Amino acid sequence: MKAPCYLCGEPSALEGLCEDCYNKDHPLIEFSTPLSIETCKKCGSVKVPGGWKTITPSTSDDIKEEQVGILLDREIKPLVEGVSLTLEEENRLDRVLHLRVHAVGRSDPSLNEHEEEYPLEIRFTHGSCDMCNRISGGYYEATIQIRADGRSVTDEEEAAITALARERTISAYGKDDKAFILDIMEDKHGFDIVFGSEHLCRRIVEEIELLYLAERKDNYKLVSQERGGKGKYRTTFLLRLPQYVVGDFIEVSGNPCQVLKIGKGGLSCYDMLKNHSFTMSQKSAKKRNVSFIAPASEKRAFTVVTYVHGQPIQVMDSTNFEMHELEHNESTKGIEHGETVYLLRHNDKWHLVPIMQKDVEGEINGF
Repeated sequence: MKAPCYLCGEPSALEGLCEDCYNKDHPLIEFSTPLSIETCKKCGSVKVPGGWKTITPSTSDDIKEEQVGILLDREIKPLVEGVSLTLEEENRLDRVLHLRVHAVGRSDPSLNEHEEEYPLEIRFTHGSCDMCNRISGGYYEATIQIRADGRSVTDEEEAAITALARERTISAYGKDDKAFILDIMEDKHGFDIVFGSEHLCRRIVEEIELLYLAERKDNYKLVSQERGGKGKYRTTFLLRLPQYVVGDFIEVSGNPCQVLKIGKGGLSCYDMLKNHSFTMSQKSAKKRNVSFIAPASEKRAFTVVTYVHGQPIQVMDSTNFEMHELEHNESTKGIEHGETVYLLRHNDKWHLVPIMQKDVEGEINGF
């Protein structure tokens, strides 16, 4: 027969105490109450030792839950292994939250699992985190200037580049405390994106440079002098997009070509003299003799009047009704009488613009 518990007289289970008395004397968790938490009024970040911890939930309830979770992860200390916690909200005011903490576990591996409940009061105070202070103070480290060679930046290019910059900034949120876009400013020929973080800005610049085969120029401006003589600089990255876009016509090594795709894989074109497609790497595209011929809108619509094997193909200009002849080659295969085709005039010669297959940019020739 087991000796009685020296506190209540029930049969003892461990160290001269019954199970209930042992559990009371050896709680599963410990914390103090009330607890205080400082949060950023603008973004919801939580003040932690050494700085601020950013959070990304979308709703106000999610933000509050994440804030409380950050606090309790730091303040509630499990005294044994394998404790599970649940929280029950009892009352919520503007700056005070009353919770009931439920802890389930074993005070000792030899004892049964049990549940403990504790009241907890959390008091909220509001401040401003480092990032929001920087934003409100107009702080920035770098700017991307997007321009285009010999033309204005298109709405599609602006939308795509802006979306990329925002996505990369959101991904860096919480990892880089300067990961924010301070401003996006329109320009007659393009636009500027102003970043809090030079490191983030530089990564985005490198991605845009590859995606658009852009020419890049970096400029540095000294804005202050730190102790020890070290200068603090702001960086401006000028990215100049090519004069051509997908569907436009360029000359590559003397041959007229249509631009099929611009991207990380390089510059893809269709040679309208040799009647084949090819791709140049970014470095090759910049080094080779590439020049702009005309935008995609310069191609002209013609109607096929006669198509007889072994004889030149006769086509009529749909605008001024002038007649022209085309020689048979790979690009003219499949043309039928009465069909509408598109031609581009280059060096006093008409070249057939082939109907290309759909690619990631859509239908090149608008068919």
